[in-house]
Formats: sequence, structure tokens, C-alpha cells
Amino acid sequence: MASPTFDETDNDLIAVLQTAQSALYELVRIRGRNDLQSDKQLMQLVLATSKAILARLPCLQLEEDAIKEMDSKYSNLLTKMQETRL
Repeated sequence: MASPTFDETDNDLIAVLQTAQSALYELVRIRGRNDLQSDKQLMQLVLATSKAILARLPCLQLEEDAIKEMDSKYSNLLTKMQETRL
């Protein structure tokens, strides 16, 4: 198992925070429009945000096979959901 570094952890947590902040901004924008496309845009926001956060989870630094496997499965599932909802 790899040992995480302070810099990598800091970078990952900042990236997660920035992704969440951006998604919150987009959520308010989508909600404010409240049109027929809102549900589709919300679904895409949820999927894209989840994928972006997943890609920067600090636990990935551990390079543990079980974590990599679950990360891959989860990421693939989100990608498939994105493709079917376009």
C-alpha cells in the first residue's frame, strides 16, 4: 500500500471542494431556470459531479487493489448512465 503525501492529499481535497462549489453554483442556476430541461440537466450535473469527485478521492492515493477495482466499477457505471441519459 502506498503512503499518501500531505501535498497530494491537500490537492485532492481542494479539487473535491472546487468541484462541489462549482456544482452548487450550477445547481442554483438550473433550479432558477426551472424549465422542462431542468431534470435532464440535474441528472447530468449529478453524474458529472460524482465522476469528478470520485476521480479525486484521497483514498486513491493508497493504490490499494480493492479500492482501484471499486473505483473502476463505480466510474464505469456513472459513464454508462451518462451515455444513456444524453
